[in-house]
Amino acid sequence: MPNTPPAVAVVDGDRPDDRRAPTAPTAYWTVLGGPAVPRPTLAPGGFKHLLVPSLAAACLSDRPWRIANAPWIEDRRLLSAMLRHLGATVDDDGPRVTVDASGLNGAGIPTHWSAGIHGGVYLLPTVLATRGEVSSGQHGGCAIGGGTQGSRPLSHIATVLERFGAACEVSGEGFRATAPREGLRGARIDLADFAEPEPRTGTPTGPHYSGATKTALLAAVTARGTTVLDNPYPKPDALELARVLGRAGARIEVTRERITVEGLRGPLGGADITLPSDLMEIVTFIAWAVHLRRDLDLVLQRPDVVRSGLAPELACLAAMGVPLSWEGSLLRIRPPERLRGTDVLAASHHVYSDAGPLFALMLLRADAPSRLTDGVWENRFGYAEGLRAMGAVLDRAGNELRISPGPLKPSPGPLAAGDLRAAATLLLAALGTGVPHQLHGVAHLARGYENLPAKLAALGARIDVPEETGETA
Repeated sequence: MPNTPPAVAVVDGDRPDDRRAPTAPTAYWTVLGGPAVPRPTLAPGGFKHLLVPSLAAACLSDRPWRIANAPWIEDRRLLSAMLRHLGATVDDDGPRVTVDASGLNGAGIPTHWSAGIHGGVYLLPTVLATRGEVSSGQHGGCAIGGGTQGSRPLSHIATVLERFGAACEVSGEGFRATAPREGLRGARIDLADFAEPEPRTGTPTGPHYSGATKTALLAAVTARGTTVLDNPYPKPDALELARVLGRAGARIEVTRERITVEGLRGPLGGADITLPSDLMEIVTFIAWAVHLRRDLDLVLQRPDVVRSGLAPELACLAAMGVPLSWEGSLLRIRPPERLRGTDVLAASHHVYSDAGPLFALMLLRADAPSRLTDGVWENRFGYAEGLRAMGAVLDRAGNELRISPGPLKPSPGPLAAGDLRAAATLLLAALGTGVPHQLHGVAHLARGYENLPAKLAALGARIDVPEETGETA
């Protein structure tokens, strides 16, 4: 690998025991940008949105599933706890997690775990398929649309499972389902039914599209008969999951237009998986480099999946004039001399909705006004208030944010984030102001980034994290 610096910041901190009593989340971080580090190199963690359904899919097997490059994030900790509670054996070994669900004997997911993350919803189809029943409380995550009292919606999960013959009940208390006596049966499902046409392009999009596709995949592989999934969600979250299931013995054919599954009527085999680098962590560090005008090299796992999975984001970055070069597993990022104003469409067949806030931050440095449209989540613009406090001129009209370029200045008070990507965006914005900021809502970051303070410190930032105190029930 030419010109690769000898030192790569692969930060590996303490890994908390998921069986201990949880501590209260840190209230805030104090963040301050620092001087540039010469030729910095980082290795992003593994892809969260493939880790989560892969952990759930292990419940469909009576042999071990080994997942390498698994980031230590809150979803991994809590899903491991849920799996152990259900009777599976889970071994964590640094960046590898191994799940043996051959001893699975439970069907109830405790609310105090399910409420902490969204990823527990993917245990619903797999435990149902394996045990014939499943129950859980509400499921948490970012409160960006659809659920009650900040929870994430479950009605689409129930609708999908009902197509496989399950009887489902969704209430304010949570979720309950039972399978037919003879087990789940195959179905034909048009997943565009769980989406809306994006007005400009007509492609399916919406907040339920991804979850419906992954739920249907997980329900289909051990069902009786054939399942045909038309118009599946097109991102690696779903398509790579289908390929993982195929390598574990599922009889599955995958195209972008259709996924066909011949149900096994029995358990999957074992699996050895290496997760690609996390797509949104990559976009986050590209945004860091563009916003702070710094060089950065990223060392990637499975760069072929990264490049195909981020194709819409890479096209937007090229239109903006951001210089990116690929050398094997190395992605080199250089700040552009001139950043061009660009319209960005975040939708299920386009840029990830998760990436939208980070594009908004980058486009504040553009040479002309830009427009960001989010066709997935109705409340994705929670970061706008914090950016406005730093002087950004942002005008929202429905699901569109108009971005007028201009420099950011220090906020007169603390910043607060209500979701994961808002927290990441405001954190990067604060690092560019040259003065310390208190950032509240940082507990969200533990669900999407492994050891983010240490990684930013390796890039010259100062992140002061108060000691966690107290316990929660």
